[in-house]
Amino acid sequence: MTDALKQAIGSRVKAARERKGWTQEEPAAKIAKAPESVSNIERRVHLPTLDTLIDLATVLDLDIMELIEAGRSKRKLSKERFKQEAEIAMIVRDLSDTAVAIAAQQIAALDRVK
Repeated sequence: MTDALKQAIGSRVKAARERKGWTQEEPAAKIAKAPESVSNIERRVHLPTLDTLIDLATVLDLDIMELIEAGRSKRKLSKERFKQEAEIAMIVRDLSDTAVAIAAQQIAALDRVK
């Protein structure tokens, strides 16, 4: 569970940071941590403390529960799959309701193709 949680959190943090166009230094400065701390989280070296997780979620406009729940999945996902799902989640957050409905229809259509 810990490895999956580290992978999920690291992927989501990195995707959110990149979506904002930030380097690792920018969120680190905003939460009073060294850039290496953000790097270690993104590279899945360390699981952040709850305080750090809350601070990162706040500055990156993330829902902390999304970060935690993403690591609870029973599926075994590759590092690339975690990254792709995190990127999709970040994109969807910024879409209008209409665009989300269209995206959902497109994903459903892809699911039917299998």
